[in-house]
Amino acid sequence: MYDICIIGGGASGIACAITAARNGLNCIIIEKESKLGKKIYATGNGRCNVTNHNFSNDYDLYYNSNYDEYTSFLNKLFQNGNPDKEIIDFLYSIGIVTYDIDNYVYPHSMQSSSIMWAFNDSLTKLGVKTRLKACVEKIESNDGIYIVKTQNEQFEALNVVLACGGLSYKNLGGSDKGYTLANNLNLKCTDLRPSLCGLITKEDMTGLSGVRIKSKATVFSEFNNVIAVEEGELQFTDYGVSGIMIFNLSGKIGKLLNNNQKAYIIIDFLPDISYETIYEVFNKNNHRKPKAILNSFINDKLSGYIIDNTDFNNITDNNIFNKEYISELIRSLHNFKLEIIKLRDFDNAQVTSGGVSLDIINPTDMSIKEIPGIYVTGELTDIDGICGGYNLTYAIISGIRAGKGIYDKIKSS
Repeated sequence: MYDICIIGGGASGIACAITAARNGLNCIIIEKESKLGKKIYATGNGRCNVTNHNFSNDYDLYYNSNYDEYTSFLNKLFQNGNPDKEIIDFLYSIGIVTYDIDNYVYPHSMQSSSIMWAFNDSLTKLGVKTRLKACVEKIESNDGIYIVKTQNEQFEALNVVLACGGLSYKNLGGSDKGYTLANNLNLKCTDLRPSLCGLITKEDMTGLSGVRIKSKATVFSEFNNVIAVEEGELQFTDYGVSGIMIFNLSGKIGKLLNNNQKAYIIIDFLPDISYETIYEVFNKNNHRKPKAILNSFINDKLSGYIIDNTDFNNITDNNIFNKEYISELIRSLHNFKLEIIKLRDFDNAQVTSGGVSLDIINPTDMSIKEIPGIYVTGELTDIDGICGGYNLTYAIISGIRAGKGIYDKIKSS
């Protein structure tokens, strides 16, 4: 008989096991892959961006959810308002010293393997059992005891933690198994969609594929409401747009599309250069071709695209530098509009948006409100964050809360 059976050996499941075992609880992790933490090894291109110092209590800057009160949920989950410090302290407690680069926090080795080696060594020291290559098929309840069944074994536990992860990165273990188990337990789930992914545009971007440019992007709904703003590097692709800036916008755009609203991005290619400056450059260099002048500011492929798609009638070589035409070109530089029709699929997404609804979860310990002994953590819940360590922060802290919450419950019983 185990105090806790944790289904899923990712960041949240491991954090839960370490926290609970430190408090003397008997734990087992069941993982369907051949090793724990396959996604952790790949996090941050193998460098494992564990958290970020750019945190405030305005959590809607970093996270998305279908639950209207999700920022209140996160306030209660993060408790002290310093989730980055809590992550750093937790990692230090297992022997990991961190390193900061522009507010992004990594293990000092800059290797994800450092995190996983420390996790595995801690689990071994604390006596946490693991079952690898074991897929949970069913969870049953019998007189206050949960029976967790895999293909070949079954385990009895007083508490079960669903830490199964999401649909993203199937090659690293992403699957719908956790949602199936949640549905079998009659847990309320919201619609699932990819997040931290590229965006497919209505416009044909094939001719600009491979072009990268630092810019500012603003997301608008069909009702002209500003939904989100990001700055960073944009990458054009054969399907639309990509890059970290676009990934960070994908969660909110997915929510718009999921609500059957149209979604638009207005791109400012030169957010730090004024209309007047650009106009002056055109005006003083009217011996040059417009594409050559634009190429002083942006990639030549993009220059050609803007010129070819600038809607201005009766332009000839003789009047090409009239004020109206130059103004229209500058407008395109500052207000390049794209319609987003779809997100890329789960195989090309870093996280899953949607999941077990937050309104049925207690944020202080990640327990299910109406089902004693069932807990849900990490990506399986209806929270997804932007790039920069925010998803790993949420996963680890939600696991810590579950492990401590189960200990407190057992202690008080």
